[in-house]
Amino acid sequence: MTTVQRRVGLLAISMLALAGCRSGKGTAPAEVVQQFYTMREAAGVFGAPTPEQRRALEPFIADTLARLLAAADSVRSADKQAAPSEKPRFTDGDMFSSLFEGTTSVVPQPPVGAGDTVLVPVKMTNDQQKPAVVWSDTAVVVRQRGEWRLLDLRFGGTWAFGLHGSLMRILSPPYQ
Repeated sequence: MTTVQRRVGLLAISMLALAGCRSGKGTAPAEVVQQFYTMREAAGVFGAPTPEQRRALEPFIADTLARLLAAADSVRSADKQAAPSEKPRFTDGDMFSSLFEGTTSVVPQPPVGAGDTVLVPVKMTNDQQKPAVVWSDTAVVVRQRGEWRLLDLRFGGTWAFGLHGSLMRILSPPYQ
């Protein structure tokens, strides 16, 4: 079985498993964050998600983030057409954590705040790096049409070469 076949199988299994627990009125913010990262892994998202990957993530993300991710995918496609021999923007790296190489473990912590916007600290680990890299990013989760959805990520990694600031800032024009 190839890596692609394994991923497709894992995506199908994950989508079926999560179908009953998609974000909803009864789903807590930390659960939505965990479900988002589980689906991101199952869908094999690296760089800006493709339209198929975005459809898998849609139950867990706010409309604003979905639009920004679609725009990033469009920028990537336009870059490929404009300069086929150059690496397009939004192609590589984990856009959903501070570490370019991504995570091997994601553990949402109890939410902070109340009302329609809460912050969910997320303990992240990449143990494929030696030594293992451990850090915390923060998920911004909002209530949208009565359901909790991921709106933004605030990157907490302290190393020089990583994502800093927030995902929405990176995805908002003008692009860096």
